[in-house]
Amino acid sequence: MSIQRPTFHAVVLAFAMTVALAVAAFASGPAQAAGKTEAQCGHEFDQCQNTCNTEHKDDAGKRAPCVARCSGLYAACDAGVAYDKAKPWLEEQTKKTKRFFDELMKKFDDKKKTPEPPKKDKSNSI
Repeated sequence: MSIQRPTFHAVVLAFAMTVALAVAAFASGPAQAAGKTEAQCGHEFDQCQNTCNTEHKDDAGKRAPCVARCSGLYAACDAGVAYDKAKPWLEEQTKKTKRFFDELMKKFDDKKKTPEPPKKDKSNSI
């Protein structure tokens, strides 16, 4: 029993699908920013902190998870702002990657279709 190796076409297709899924997963990422700026994220964080300090002034046990929640919301907002800034570059890289694999597959398919030239021997040489 022999193990068949995957064809070049199958390997390229699997790689292309992996890249496409990775880009799609990242591109669908943080929707938390929704056009916010870093300053707006910071302001919301400050408001959340003030609320935690006001509502749980005398209870550090309840204030700690509230502050952690504020930090998580700030991190998500800040990541969304960074994503919004990087989105045009990511979209361009996605297009370049797709174009690369389209051209690679076309070359591979063209190479498969091109017949080999006849080999020279005594009967067909000049």
